[in-house]
Amino acid sequence: MCAEKENVDEMRQKSRKDTEKDWRPTIEQCEKILRTLVQVNTCQPEGNESILTGWIVNQIRKQKESAVTVIPFEHSKNRSSLIIKLKGRKKEGGLAFVGHLDTVACGNMSKWDYQPHMGVTKKGCMFGRGTADMKGGDAAMLLVLEKLLEEQTIPEEPIYFCFTADEENQGIGIQAIEKSGELNTIREMIICEPSNEQISICEKGAVWLRIFVTGHGAHASRPDLGINAIDLSYQFAMEMQRYLMEEPEHPILLRSTASVTRISGGIMTNMIPASAEMEMDIRTVPGIQYEDIMKMAEKAKNKLETNHLGAGITYQVLNYRPAIGTKKESVFLKKIINIAEKFEISTIPRGTFFYTDASQIIPQLSIPFVIAGPGDDSLAHCTNEYIELDSVARFAGLYYQYILGEIC
Repeated sequence: MCAEKENVDEMRQKSRKDTEKDWRPTIEQCEKILRTLVQVNTCQPEGNESILTGWIVNQIRKQKESAVTVIPFEHSKNRSSLIIKLKGRKKEGGLAFVGHLDTVACGNMSKWDYQPHMGVTKKGCMFGRGTADMKGGDAAMLLVLEKLLEEQTIPEEPIYFCFTADEENQGIGIQAIEKSGELNTIREMIICEPSNEQISICEKGAVWLRIFVTGHGAHASRPDLGINAIDLSYQFAMEMQRYLMEEPEHPILLRSTASVTRISGGIMTNMIPASAEMEMDIRTVPGIQYEDIMKMAEKAKNKLETNHLGAGITYQVLNYRPAIGTKKESVFLKKIINIAEKFEISTIPRGTFFYTDASQIIPQLSIPFVIAGPGDDSLAHCTNEYIELDSVARFAGLYYQYILGEIC
């Protein structure tokens, strides 16, 4: 009897491979589910992701709840994350898809051509906050999950669909998932962030510094009698930029960067400022570690304090995300790229200059990953953000075909 069941399963999987290998959802399906996601305001800092995680769970219950395990993560009254685990024949291993449900704020509403939470569609594109970053990716994930449940797919290893809160701020969602250990045995991960019709194999890391500089005040007509704290702040920034320029260039992400993003100091126009505060956004490429940045900061501090006796420089780290990457020879990457061409997705690997949820889980899991999702990442956080609905369909097709290849 068991042998007969195995034969039936094998025939079903073979038939599905032959008939569904180029499956992708319709534009109408993409539009419907994406509009539902966009119409829920999940802007930072409130988030309100619980509305969407609750909706996702209700959708699953309408299909085949017994085929999945629902794993919720409650962060606060209105904020939650969610894993939908499609059960496999084996309990361990498998693949995880990751997408965040929060978005950045809308900004000046009068600058939008369409109300950002209506999900207006024009000429095959949907406009609204989060369409590209990254509810388009969430929609693709949900469409694939729906398809797998309809087909009564039983993968060899589990497939995890992870929907996270707070990616646009501190990443409380992905941190909770990482700490839970639910993904400890997975073999590979797809981050469904917008990748501009390409497959990204690496992302820059980030170190945010707040620097405090103490100088010595003086009359502006006699700057030689003072120590200008604002000038020292800029010198610190220039030293950091110089040190980073001496580091090797990454083949895809090029060089690490250090940008001054905030600075304040001074009391009056005719006074040399005795104190200043500055913030820097440092973006690192794979190969440069947190410890390297700290050594650079300490070197710059010591140099300036030595050259300006009486000055003082201290700093604190506001944020740290490591730079990460997947090797080009990875079997996982080769499989993804082979399928991508069928869906008009570029097979030339690219890099992602911003950080994603991957930065807070890949270093702990040490598995290959890619960032591959619908939409143009240059539209992220922009007024009049939009996504091509056909892009959602193509990436859903890519995800499904990859899963199918792993099963059959």
